Amino acid sequence: MNKNLKLNILLKDASVHKIQFDKEWFFDLKDMEDYLNEDLSEVEFIHLPFKYDEEIIETKCATLEDIERVRRENSK
Repeated sequence: MNKNLKLNILLKDASVHKIQFDKEWFFDLKDMEDYLNEDLSEVEFIHLPFKYDEEIIETKCATLEDIERVRRENSK
């Protein structure tokens, strides 16, 4: 676990796509893997729509809590 994740920093970071759904923030798992330089394939995810260059793409997304839980488990 190299980087500590802070919601307010991630919300300001343009390199990580995010979307608020049902009052929770969800982060694009691919972007988070690049941001952390870690494998997040074990994180539970849902598919949410993101708009990329005027095209809507269903993307694997997870909450910060889900990402942190897997990172903690993998660091043991």
